Amino acid sequence: MLIGELSKRCGLSRDTIRFYEKMGLISVPETSRRNNNYKEYPDDVLKRIAAVQHIKSKGFTLREAKGIINLVQNGMLDPDRSRKYLLKKIAGIEKQIRELTDTRKGLLEMVEQCGSDDCDVRLILKGQAFL
Repeated sequence: MLIGELSKRCGLSRDTIRFYEKMGLISVPETSRRNNNYKEYPDDVLKRIAAVQHIKSKGFTLREAKGIINLVQNGMLDPDRSRKYLLKKIAGIEKQIRELTDTRKGLLEMVEQCGSDDCDVRLILKGQAFL
């Protein structure tokens, strides 16, 4: 199938498909080029894109998705390794949640101070508070 049909079938833009190809998430054999230099994408590219989208939906980056797919395809993603990797990912997410919670708390404090003489920004500009 050509990139236009692939785009329609997987719901991604042509640019995204090209980006996935550039990143190595999907590949097209050189023999898949037509005489007019158009690429003929094999059907298994749809499965690979679906796998990438599924992994992304769980909070993984494209780089992480590529690594996971490669491990699965090479038979190297055993249950123990998977658990360790997922627990590490969860720990990273929990850290982000703590950081975002702290940021939210700081913003809520700024909202309460907004317009008052205790406003952090006003105090900083007056040289009465330091970052």
